[in-house]
Amino acid sequence: MEILKLKKMAIYSDQEDPNHIMWNKQNEMADDKQLAVVINKEPSFNELWFEGFIEYNDDKHQFWLIHPQGVDPHGNEYEIDVRWFFARVPREVRGMLPYIIDAFKQKTK
Repeated sequence: MEILKLKKMAIYSDQEDPNHIMWNKQNEMADDKQLAVVINKEPSFNELWFEGFIEYNDDKHQFWLIHPQGVDPHGNEYEIDVRWFFARVPREVRGMLPYIIDAFKQKTK
């Protein structure tokens, strides 16, 4: 097992499953508890990112529409997501999120 120590945490490759990266950290408050994070080394899926914008009161509010490709092991499609370029987006514009996704789905059919 490879171990890289950074302060009070250890990052290593799991010998039982070499496709995972493990991260453990001893809880500083209670020594009997541990936290473990497991990350696959191989990507689970790919995403296509599309740029777009909404014009509202002469302001342009830019977003990314994120379209995951493929399906999960049970055949379910992944959810489309929208992320705004900047944090300051009016509530009225944020409320357009379902319409953005619906318009994208209609266009890609």
